[in-house]
Amino acid sequence: MSTPVLQFTLPDLLAKFPWPRNLSEHYCEAKTESSEWTESFSPFDEEGLKGYNLCDFNLLAALSYSPREKGLCSLCNDIPRRQCSCGPLPLLEIIRLGCDLMNVFYVYDEYTDITDGEGADKIRDILMDALRNPEKTRPEGECPVGAMTRDFWIRASSFVSPDAHCLPHFIQDMDDYTAAVVNEADDRANRRYRGFEDYISIRKYSSGCLPSFALCEFGLDLPEEAFHHPLMVALREQATYLIAIGNDIDSYAMEKSRGLEFHNSVELVMNEQNLNVQGAIDWLQRYAADVHTGFLANVENIPSWGADVDRRVKMYIDGLAQWVRGNDDWTFESGRYFGNKGLEIQKSRVMNLLPPSSGFVKKSA
Repeated sequence: MSTPVLQFTLPDLLAKFPWPRNLSEHYCEAKTESSEWTESFSPFDEEGLKGYNLCDFNLLAALSYSPREKGLCSLCNDIPRRQCSCGPLPLLEIIRLGCDLMNVFYVYDEYTDITDGEGADKIRDILMDALRNPEKTRPEGECPVGAMTRDFWIRASSFVSPDAHCLPHFIQDMDDYTAAVVNEADDRANRRYRGFEDYISIRKYSSGCLPSFALCEFGLDLPEEAFHHPLMVALREQATYLIAIGNDIDSYAMEKSRGLEFHNSVELVMNEQNLNVQGAIDWLQRYAADVHTGFLANVENIPSWGADVDRRVKMYIDGLAQWVRGNDDWTFESGRYFGNKGLEIQKSRVMNLLPPSSGFVKKSA
């Protein structure tokens, strides 16, 4: 491997991305509700709770789901504070559900980060059982992700009809996501270095982007023909890659310090191509630039399914794109990866490797 470096430069992968920052007006209200909801399940001790609040995944949801809060009401003049009169999904509630989903992801990730593949698989079974059998009360002493998922899903599924396509889409995407996280835990436990192409095929799912995108679909009633069109499939994949690669680059220092680098493309490209940190980041920047070009081209070439469906498809695509932008904004505005230096690092783009650290959930003895 080439000479290691302690300092590196973070590229701005979205410098020419045409969707701007957009923070939901419901952020503060949704954050308060969702934070209280999350803490009610007692997933962390006092120290872990400080870390949870520092990360502010509610901000991620408020930055990423913001296109949905007014889109269905553009022709409606009678819009109470929470409830849109032209559809079943309340305006604040899409942000609140997004906050809750991000907090479920965070708890799931923190608990699986400290275990091996077998342990992660047990937590996965709990989460998926809660999704598939929400009528079942979760047992005492179970990992809190079960009760959190159950409560989230009962509320989320109540806002759409029982036969809405978004429901099975979400469950399938969660199944793929949790399975990929098990693979991640197994790679970490076995110190397995994958090649980049093998890794990115797993990262597409372990990133959690696809179930996050599935929530963008709630209330839109997209026809299956439109949802499964090859260009729509490609857009979901390209949005996922832009988010995942950007996240890998920005989180590398933190993940390296916590021993999580075996599921990070920076580390894997370094190993596969005999590069140092900056060389691997530069390679990933070129890869992401091609993905960025493809995403914009596919947006321009989406076919028409008639005016009403086209409007809903546009809202969905804007949701994907806002997720790309929102995730990048949250990376620097929250304390998840950079502590209180995020905005400073966003300007300077200079990052240092960090000393060893641990996560916010303690391993059992």
